[in-house]
Amino acid sequence: MDEPELLTPSRVTRVFKEIGLHSLYHSPADTKLLCFQRFVRLLAYGGATLILVPYLKLLGINETKIGLFMTLTLVGDILISFFLTMFADRLGRRAVVAVGALLMSGSGIAFALSGNYVVLLLAAIFGVISPSGNEIGPFRAIEESALAQLSSSEVRSDIFAWYSLTSSAGAAVGTIVFGWVVQTLQARGWTTLASYRVVFFAYAATGIFKLALVCLLSKKVEPEKKPPPPHPEEEPLLRNEVAATPEVKKSLFLPHISKETTRLTIQLCLAFALDSFASGLASMSWVMYYFYTKFNLKEGQLGTIFSIGWVISTFSVLVASSIAKRIGNVKVSRRLRLRVVLD
Repeated sequence: MDEPELLTPSRVTRVFKEIGLHSLYHSPADTKLLCFQRFVRLLAYGGATLILVPYLKLLGINETKIGLFMTLTLVGDILISFFLTMFADRLGRRAVVAVGALLMSGSGIAFALSGNYVVLLLAAIFGVISPSGNEIGPFRAIEESALAQLSSSEVRSDIFAWYSLTSSAGAAVGTIVFGWVVQTLQARGWTTLASYRVVFFAYAATGIFKLALVCLLSKKVEPEKKPPPPHPEEEPLLRNEVAATPEVKKSLFLPHISKETTRLTIQLCLAFALDSFASGLASMSWVMYYFYTKFNLKEGQLGTIFSIGWVISTFSVLVASSIAKRIGNVKVSRRLRLRVVLD
């Protein structure tokens, strides 16, 4: 009996190529490690976001202070992440990501051991705690720079699609796993406060695990070294016969890019800023707390509901990758945002 056409190797290969899995499979080990690191990181973020507001409420902190807490957390993240990413290529990308992993672990320990508002606020500002369940800290910018360097232009959209997919997948796993862990511990007699602190201890352990993953990265993730300028004795004697190379002024904060690229970058930054502003009005931790109090849901049930949302988001990334190959990355992003508004 002939094999069904849908199961032929050639058709399966075409499907894998269409969703970018073929590109990820043949990518360097560093690329796979970077994607796995993001999965692990977002797993921890998802679990912490699920219980962040209820945990602060249990400590006797009112909503106004919690809102200030989240605002200052993001302000601290902006300043620290900006500083670390600006000097990442000079200090070493692996070193900066390792520092971020240690800060992440330190924040988890502080939240697990302390109930003081000031201590928690300082740990959130100078550490790595995500109020929204999304990316925070210096990791993403550095990892994306390394991925762009490791990937050819032909497969770059596939690699970044799977890098984004690991984010949604990690958050989905984190919310459902930690939600049911908390609910199971409470069913066995643990207090709510103690069960929440287990999540933060796990968060700290995840930071250490991420540090170990950073140590596995090779030197290929570091920025490519440019050849040093020629020695004066090696320069041509007849300077007038050689076209002089214009001297490029070094800038500490701005990259050397063309005006066209600068214009496009500004447009994209404004689009992302508007998107982040809208997301900030309905932070994931507050949305989860609303469901938690409004419908009297247990942590396991709450984690399951939001995990399903993350899973749906995961599949949408694969669709976006396929469409991007046909109409371009910016058009896909624009259409997805328009669909969200219309819905």
